[in-house]
Amino acid sequence: MSKELLNCWEIIKCERHKGGKKVNELGECIVSKEEMGHSCWAVAGTLCGGKIQGTHAKKIGYCTSCEVFQTYNRSMGELGSLLKTSYPEEDARYYKIMIKVYNDKTLSELV
Repeated sequence: MSKELLNCWEIIKCERHKGGKKVNELGECIVSKEEMGHSCWAVAGTLCGGKIQGTHAKKIGYCTSCEVFQTYNRSMGELGSLLKTSYPEEDARYYKIMIKVYNDKTLSELV
């Protein structure tokens, strides 16, 4: 039996997804708009912990302690490997973002 792959807004209950209770107050989250609900840590401009988190590089420290990251991270997440088959379009966008992030850094920043 496979586990349902919930979106980040369903896990953290932020209510900023399309049709969510806080959309009028705070706006629809970029993750919802971009349909990246299983890869939110890769998307710049998310509002997590009550603060705009900025770019992937600036927010990844915060994200690594989040249940969403721990569940869907492609290399270590419990369900990360399922995203390629369950959400191939999102998975492709995720890898495109990650390639850009790492190409934008110098070798010394990666080590």
